[in-house]
Amino acid sequence: MTGLESILSQIAGDGQKEAEEILEEARKKAGEISEGFKEKGAEQVRAILKDGERQAQDLRDRAKSAAELEQRNQMLVFKQQLIGETVDAARRTFEEAPDGEYFDTLLALYTRFAREGQGELHLNARDLERLPDDFLSRMRKAVPGAQVTISPKAHDVESGFLLVYGGVDINCTFRAIFEDAYEELRDTAGRLLFNSQAAAPTA
Repeated sequence: MTGLESILSQIAGDGQKEAEEILEEARKKAGEISEGFKEKGAEQVRAILKDGERQAQDLRDRAKSAAELEQRNQMLVFKQQLIGETVDAARRTFEEAPDGEYFDTLLALYTRFAREGQGELHLNARDLERLPDDFLSRMRKAVPGAQVTISPKAHDVESGFLLVYGGVDINCTFRAIFEDAYEELRDTAGRLLFNSQAAAPTA
């Protein structure tokens, strides 16, 4: 081998060695990059799973809150319905009372709402038929200054009566009385129906 060939051979060997070193370094870098991507991918997977768990928990929490809200709403509707039925039952107790008690209640209402001056009391057909003979005298005795007569003509009113002074009508039907006092009656019924339960100790 000539000197030139020897030099060329050495250069080729050195080049091959350097190329192998570069290739090895490239493989090493590629491995590091690959591991980096794997780790980064794993981190992303963990982040996605964690976020998914958080979203799932949020969904569970919202579903639970919605269920509790729906339960409270249903309970509120039930309580309001029960209170309304209780108030209606109380009103019917007055409407369906025996004649003596019924007209005693009418007299009490008249005493409360009548005023001095000329007026007329209107009853429905059923109440006119069973009107006690002494009811008018009891009215005049209860409110001496009120010059109120009882209309002989049946009026289209519910249980109770309509008291008319000129162009002023005072609605003394049981339904009107209970509607005017509904909020107070509702609160009273609510306390009677639910306060004992509300005060009970929770487990």
